[in-house]
Amino acid sequence: MGRPAIPAEAFDHGDPRRYRRGCRCTTCKAGVTATVRRQRYLRATGRGATVSPQRAARHIELLRSLGMSDKEIQAESGVCQNVFYRIIGQRSEIRRDSETRILAVKPRQIDAPRSGIHLAGRGTILRLRALAADGWPAVHLGERCGKHKQFIVHLQNSDPDTTVVRRWVADYVAALSQQLAGQRPEDHGVPTHIAERIRKTAADKGWAGTAYWDPDDYDNPDFTPAVEDTTPRRQVIAENAHWLMRTNNLDRFATAQRLGVHKSYVDHALREHPEYGLEVAA
Repeated sequence: MGRPAIPAEAFDHGDPRRYRRGCRCTTCKAGVTATVRRQRYLRATGRGATVSPQRAARHIELLRSLGMSDKEIQAESGVCQNVFYRIIGQRSEIRRDSETRILAVKPRQIDAPRSGIHLAGRGTILRLRALAADGWPAVHLGERCGKHKQFIVHLQNSDPDTTVVRRWVADYVAALSQQLAGQRPEDHGVPTHIAERIRKTAADKGWAGTAYWDPDDYDNPDFTPAVEDTTPRRQVIAENAHWLMRTNNLDRFATAQRLGVHKSYVDHALREHPEYGLEVAA
């Protein structure tokens, strides 16, 4: 099913697009006549009605880098969505007037929440990795962010020190991390075998779960989670359970939720490592 047709009323009188959609008023007739004459003039002087999309694409990238969203650029330029993304893809030549409309949008800095400005991607990548270490599959994270799972996987495997992301992506992921931190995916419809598989894959890559991070640590390049590959997992769980119960006055059930494991796993870990056996609440 295709997109609904844009009505003539969406364009001003005198715009050729309104004429092509059926408006035959004097102003629209004059507008389309002027357009035809201009096209004839351009062809006669060796300049066609179409141009390479490169200049327009570069201008769009500049506008995006300053924080303007695609919808804002489309609204200010009057270029429809199909043409807009055809310019970005640079798949074919575009009409000269489309290029003119894009270039007429004045660059300006927009540093507002949910904007398209570029930010360092470290915090976003490490938050997504931590959620994977808790057992959250990329498909579930993508659905909650409104993105495809491959976008999430791509970010998780990107270099935290060189990757940049849009501010709105960083905002969505930060909110998602805060919402899901310490929760078990199995309690939200994720099958146990899938969550365990995701945890194992993340552990093999050395990714630390959300229990090892404070919200501000993700963006701190000098912070490294205290997870040693040579330390048995149950010892790590026991140590972190001890810390959570001591500093946050949590019982074992709440501690297990924060660590992304079952309460029985915390029980076993503390029995195996009695040095971390501080009891706040059973």
